[in-house]
Amino acid sequence: MKDKQLNRYVLTDELYALLKQQILVHTMQAGDKINIDRLARDLGVSNIPIRESLSRLASEGFVTIVPFKGMFVAGMSLADIDEIFEIRSQLENLAIRKAVPHIPSTELEVILEDLNRGEEAVEKNEEVRISRMNHDLHGTILRYAGNENLRQMVTSIIERIHRYLNYVHYNIEMGAEKVEHEGIVRALLDRDTEKAAEAMRLHIDKAHQRLRAHFDK
Repeated sequence: MKDKQLNRYVLTDELYALLKQQILVHTMQAGDKINIDRLARDLGVSNIPIRESLSRLASEGFVTIVPFKGMFVAGMSLADIDEIFEIRSQLENLAIRKAVPHIPSTELEVILEDLNRGEEAVEKNEEVRISRMNHDLHGTILRYAGNENLRQMVTSIIERIHRYLNYVHYNIEMGAEKVEHEGIVRALLDRDTEKAAEAMRLHIDKAHQRLRAHFDK
């Protein structure tokens, strides 16, 4: 019995990751009604793990459940962008304040070196480059903030933002992102909490405005 439950949990996790990726890259498009029976047939599984995976995605804002109508891929809108960034700004402010005393200077210096590398030394694909930059800096801050629930919440919000970035094909100003990240890193190296928090606030605000400008819904 325990083995069956474990296998079901593993299957649900795999389906959750697969369906999330399809939503993130818009294979499953915003507003699409989700046909659970068809998904189960296509993936060769029962409806139960599909429903469990979709319920988990609904809790993260990727799926919308409409009573008596079914499940739909969550819509996308300027209002949603605004709400996501409002929450992100507050949570990352908390994260950076908690992380400032704990991030080793050696890790920050590596991030700074990566930011200042020549264009020929970094990935040419904008999606890969931006994802790596965000993982290096934001991921490091979240890791040293020392709050697992905070890390999970911010990570989920960043994933929702990446759904929008995929939609606009990462058509954003790479140079501006690099300058903003560098400002945050230098403030962290100085152990200046207020300066680091303000640099993060400005970065998130500008990232918000850049995405807003490229989203045409």
